[in-house]
Amino acid sequence: MRTRLFYTSIGILFFAIVKSQVGIGTPSPSNSAILELNSSNKGLLMNTVSLTSLNSASPMGSHVEGMWVYNTATAGTSPNNVIPGLYYNDGAKWVLMSINDNLPRIGDIKSSVVTTDHDGWYLLNGRNITALPTIGQTNASSLGFTTTLPNSSDRILKGKNTSEALAAVGGNNSYSITQANLPNLNITGTTAQSGAHTHNYTNRGVNYWNYNSGGQNTTRTINTETRTTGAAGDHQHTFSVPSGGTNVAINQYPKHMVVQNFIYLGK
Repeated sequence: MRTRLFYTSIGILFFAIVKSQVGIGTPSPSNSAILELNSSNKGLLMNTVSLTSLNSASPMGSHVEGMWVYNTATAGTSPNNVIPGLYYNDGAKWVLMSINDNLPRIGDIKSSVVTTDHDGWYLLNGRNITALPTIGQTNASSLGFTTTLPNSSDRILKGKNTSEALAAVGGNNSYSITQANLPNLNITGTTAQSGAHTHNYTNRGVNYWNYNSGGQNTTRTINTETRTTGAAGDHQHTFSVPSGGTNVAINQYPKHMVVQNFIYLGK
């Protein structure tokens, strides 16, 4: 019996070597394939492992280019964290296989009309990170949020400049105008015409009256009349220039749509 089994095995091996293709579920595998699977109600079950991070070969001994596995673990810290899914190895790291290029990564932010946490997305509402699940706490800490999540309530998102920290909050919903904010202009006005009045005055000194009589100039001094103004003549004028303002508050909001902001911390 053992002899017959041995020769049968040798025959199958010889047939496989000669044919160069192996078919499972099909008697005629493709000439371009070394292995062809065919089934109407079964699939290929990949080997399942628990990866620890993208840049670690564990639980394998080393990175092997072309190796495929199905990872069942959620582990590691961004940007080398892993989530459940099919991975291949490029010789230096694990790469997640996906037909969806828009899979979220730890730290991604999105806006939504959903109002609660969902699918690894957590509302940016300033909560303490201890209120998050363990995976959320781990990934929040890896992003630098060691105490609380940022609070995006009543805030817009802006791009980072060279001196700002990511996820820092700032700005104000209102501001005060100072003199330096005003335009450089002169305001002029005209007083009313109803202030007409007179002043008395004193004419001091002498007048000289010259005339010629018989070829000789004669000068006579004529004293002038002196008049003094009264002390009640002092007065002032006031005028106003309307600004045209109505004290309406400045609205800093551009046209907008109200949404909720979420950050992806894994699931």
